[in-house]
Amino acid sequence: MPTLKRVETQIFRREGFRVQFTDRQTGRNVRDNLEGITSYPYAKMARNRWSVNHWKEQRFKQCYPGFEVAVLRNDRHVAHGRTLLATLRDTYLAE
Repeated sequence: MPTLKRVETQIFRREGFRVQFTDRQTGRNVRDNLEGITSYPYAKMARNRWSVNHWKEQRFKQCYPGFEVAVLRNDRHVAHGRTLLATLRDTYLAE
C-alpha cells in the first residue's frame, strides 16, 4: 500500500487539484510518510459541475473514512466547499 504523499499525488494527477489529508479529531495535517493508505481508485476525474463538498462526500469520504481533507487552490489556500471543480481546476491553469 502506498504512502499518504503518494495518494495525494494520485488525486492531483487524476482530479487536477491538490489535497491535504487532515486528522478527523484534531484537524491537523497528517504526516506525508504515513503508510498503508489505499490507492485512489477512480479512473476518471470527477465532473466539473461538482462542488468541492460534493467531491468530498462522493469520493473522498467513501475511500478514506478515517480522514478529513483540505482541497487546495493553486495558491495553497483551502477552496470553499461550494466552489465548482471547474473553477478550482482553473486556478491551476492561471499561472
